[in-house]
Amino acid sequence: MTHPIGAAVVGTGFGLFTHVRALREAGFEVRAIVGRDRARTIARAAPLGIPLATDSLAQVLADPAIQLVTVATPPHAHYAPVMAAIAAGRHVVCEKPFARDAAEAAQMREAATKAGVHHLLGAEFRFDSAQALLRRVVQSGLIGTPRHFLRIYHQPGLQDSTSKLSDWWEDADQGGGFLGAFGSHMIDQVEYMFGPITCVCGMLQSLAPGRPTMTADDCYTVQFETDSGVAGSIIAALAAPGPLVMATKVVGSAGGAWIQSGATFGDPEEVWVSDADGVRRIEMPADLVNAMPTAFPVAELIQTEQDRWHTMGFDVAPYARLFAEMRTRIENRAPAIPERAATFNDAARGQQVLDAIRLSARKRAWITI
Repeated sequence: MTHPIGAAVVGTGFGLFTHVRALREAGFEVRAIVGRDRARTIARAAPLGIPLATDSLAQVLADPAIQLVTVATPPHAHYAPVMAAIAAGRHVVCEKPFARDAAEAAQMREAATKAGVHHLLGAEFRFDSAQALLRRVVQSGLIGTPRHFLRIYHQPGLQDSTSKLSDWWEDADQGGGFLGAFGSHMIDQVEYMFGPITCVCGMLQSLAPGRPTMTADDCYTVQFETDSGVAGSIIAALAAPGPLVMATKVVGSAGGAWIQSGATFGDPEEVWVSDADGVRRIEMPADLVNAMPTAFPVAELIQTEQDRWHTMGFDVAPYARLFAEMRTRIENRAPAIPERAATFNDAARGQQVLDAIRLSARKRAWITI
């Protein structure tokens, strides 16, 4: 009988809420979880039946059955556990935003490449049904040569100044901010669909009321160009009063394609096309259909505003697909679908783009990458 591959999760927030559930759905055995505080980690792990809860990654890496380490700490705390796992010969999945800056990202990429371990970035929305189908449509040539991309997302969050955020999330020096948290997904979507971004012009703002010590952004506006000739805009705000506004659209030389979103976050999304043959919905292929989200079941572990976002369950099915790809890589098998997860190579590229956007915002200028 073949035993499941052992995995360990570093991080007791998103790691606990999403990584643990998705790893199990992908067929891994979650053998350990690592947090900063041992007693707190034990208490948080107990309802999920994780055998080892500790504050020592070295203790976890002493278990030879653990082949995969996933890192879901705040961004400024990615480097140390990633490098320790690589040094121990473990395969690694690291959350985004990947690093503090491009130099740190390059070190992690180079270490993983040199060690010969499998490495993936937590860009799970490559496996979101609508985003994956939109990419298939664009790359099929149905709308001709892609020329323009638009992504806009305005969410009425953070209106209550008493709602608790993790300290790091409000602190730019610790990697906080909406550009890294959400914009990194959009940057990855652009580069996965069209190729590398070559120049950017960005503006960052903090709009949330009643948070005078917040140094991280919660709103960004980014213009970009890719080496394939696509121009576009990525616009998002986490603290925009009023209705939710979401739109994703690609304009090509022979038509356009877009994601038709619902009125509220989590409503089913559809992909539509307009071309010489008219306007029509594109049927979702069976291999891209994800399971409906289910909320995290242990209410007492939900303590911050980010916890509430991450316990709604929207990340779990796409993340299970990402972990399933990691499993096929470890087992030397072919993935089930043509979509591929992002690697540390993509992560390092994305970090260059994030750094360039932040530099652009400071200099108020276009930055070439």
